[in-house]
Amino acid sequence: MLLTRPAPGPPLAESLTPSCAKLLAQIGVLDAINRAGFVRSTGHTVRWGTDAERVERFADGGLGWQLSRADLDKVLLREAKAAGALVHRHASVRAVTAIPRGGSRISYEERGRVRHIDAPWVIDCTGRSGIMSRSGSARAPTGPRTIAIVGTWERRPHWHLADESHTHVESYPGGWAWSVPLSRTRRQVTVMLDPSRTDVARGSRLRLTYKEELARTTMIRDMTERAKFLGSPWARDASPYESAGSVRGRGRDRVLVAGDAASFVDPLSSYGVKKAMASAWLAAIVVHSALVDPAIEGPALEFFAARERAMVAGLRRQLDVLAREAASAHPAGYWDARGGSDVLETASDPDVAALRTDARVQAAFAAIRATPTLVLRRVWNVKREPRPVVRDDRVVLADHLIVPAFPDGIRYIRSVDLTVLAEVAPAHQDVPALFDAYNAAAPAVSIEDFLGALAVAVGKGILEIGG
Repeated sequence: MLLTRPAPGPPLAESLTPSCAKLLAQIGVLDAINRAGFVRSTGHTVRWGTDAERVERFADGGLGWQLSRADLDKVLLREAKAAGALVHRHASVRAVTAIPRGGSRISYEERGRVRHIDAPWVIDCTGRSGIMSRSGSARAPTGPRTIAIVGTWERRPHWHLADESHTHVESYPGGWAWSVPLSRTRRQVTVMLDPSRTDVARGSRLRLTYKEELARTTMIRDMTERAKFLGSPWARDASPYESAGSVRGRGRDRVLVAGDAASFVDPLSSYGVKKAMASAWLAAIVVHSALVDPAIEGPALEFFAARERAMVAGLRRQLDVLAREAASAHPAGYWDARGGSDVLETASDPDVAALRTDARVQAAFAAIRATPTLVLRRVWNVKREPRPVVRDDRVVLADHLIVPAFPDGIRYIRSVDLTVLAEVAPAHQDVPALFDAYNAAAPAVSIEDFLGALAVAVGKGILEIGG
């Protein structure tokens, strides 16, 4: 059963990158998304930390989606109903309480009537409103407060941009701004502010603040000069936070807190929608796994909590890089407290970008390229221990490699299965033969991902190059 209600206030524009396609396909909605008529985007146009504009196109000619959140919700709700979910579209959840025999009682109001339903599992996907946060799960800020002021603009017959499918993003001393196309003639334009530094009030003052901030930009200001402003701007809280835990009442009320209800990362990361959908997908996998195999419940819940932490850490690392770039050009004001944050490394979910610049990994990559005959052997003290992973629609236990660099275990680097790589590597003496052997033993990967994973395996003590 899905209890939902129409979102309050005007809908926000959203950008989905091509990397969302794999997740959309996994949950069975990719075809529906493609049929919905959303704007297909080829990338971004950026003016960030510099006076120059740069065009960033998606790799390999990929296409993203530009859409209204309300329209996305309609597609997802229709697909959920078609898949068999019992959808209540006008239900306001009032409380979720544990019941003595296990599970939870959900109290909700629907068209003026209060109703109750008992369920063995509950997934809280209530976003910033956070039903479970209100009922006792503490929510802590993870960065400075941020307010988004949003407006809709129109320009006919079109916007006269080099690529009108692009999201346009710009940093400036008081914050940052972006513009997302909703159609050929309409775009949503948003400025992101720190309310402790910029006065943000209601009514006419909000409109004045919005116009003043747009005037401080360059690229976004030029876009809107010949466009018509429609209606009035509105404000949304966009401050980052994390809830105390994504898993509640383990073994009793069985509640998972997913998506923005669990954590919200600064929109600057640009992956908020993907993170929320990935979180909800994994929550569904965990619940399904526990229903099919009660013995996997504990490991599956721990896996869910760890993945939530890993997603947040990865997005905060991306945010930190972008904030540092903006701060180098705008050293005072908004950017003072953004960037330079301490982000804990998650050993079971390594930072691929950091591994590319790791001295040992780089040295291993150079040694692999310089050696015509590659003799590899497994390092003697590498252990194999079972850890949870997702296989199809289940959480199962599968061997992970335990080494000092990854004490919590590691199995995959960019879809390359390191346990398979460690098994087949000693039997081959050159990279092409090893690459072919790996792709015969596991789902095929690209040569770029394979070489990167091989360098990590050698640089981090899983394999060693012999004489």
